[in-house]
Amino acid sequence: MVIKIIQFNMQPKQYFIEKLESMFDFNRGLRLLDLGSGQSRNFVSLLERYLNFYYVGIEPNKNEAEAAQKLLKKYKHASVFNKLAYDKVDDQDDFDICLSLSVLEHIKQLEKFLINSINSVKKGGHIIHRYDLGHALYPSSIKEKFQIFLGNNYPSILPEQKFVRYLDEKEVCRILEDNGAKVNKITYHQMPNHKAFLKYFVADTSEKLNLTKEILEWEFRVSKYLNDIEQKKRELLFPSICIWAVKK
Repeated sequence: MVIKIIQFNMQPKQYFIEKLESMFDFNRGLRLLDLGSGQSRNFVSLLERYLNFYYVGIEPNKNEAEAAQKLLKKYKHASVFNKLAYDKVDDQDDFDICLSLSVLEHIKQLEKFLINSINSVKKGGHIIHRYDLGHALYPSSIKEKFQIFLGNNYPSILPEQKFVRYLDEKEVCRILEDNGAKVNKITYHQMPNHKAFLKYFVADTSEKLNLTKEILEWEFRVSKYLNDIEQKKRELLFPSICIWAVKK
């Protein structure tokens, strides 16, 4: 008899969603707006478990949005719109959470995008933006390096769908704070060695899966101690940054 072992590759975004699940009460009909939602696969497991969870995704890429719409069509409280995330969805402004994952570094009109994220949540609602500096700090090709140069210095040249740049956390915090949000904390993630390890480490037992989660949880826990490290050095160590804010 052949025993089949189910293999798990716990990735950072997957764990991040688990972290959100532990922080917020999805049972109470929580409303979440996902800006730059891609195919929305990160939230399928939550939609399966929480029948009152209300999910809206905004995705500018037509093919990705259509794939998400097909994936989520069986969930009555889920919808995806193919549009840029610069304006509110049907004048809705009562979401409990507005978030983006690996999106901000690709946003051309940053201030408009961030203001929309604030306007979309109710008073006391949460604004969560996790973005990646890997493109800027560790470009994978000469082409990507050139795109970063243009994004940083001549943003008008790059079309919206190809835009990418280095993004300073202080700029993100300033825009949020100037437009009615209070930044509560910043967490730092995806140490390059951690990311590479998790790519190859197959968590095919509960013990190995727990060890994987411990690595990702450690990044959350250590974040509050990282302000003592100079910013540029910290960014090289932790090229994924998450800004956590609340609407005042």
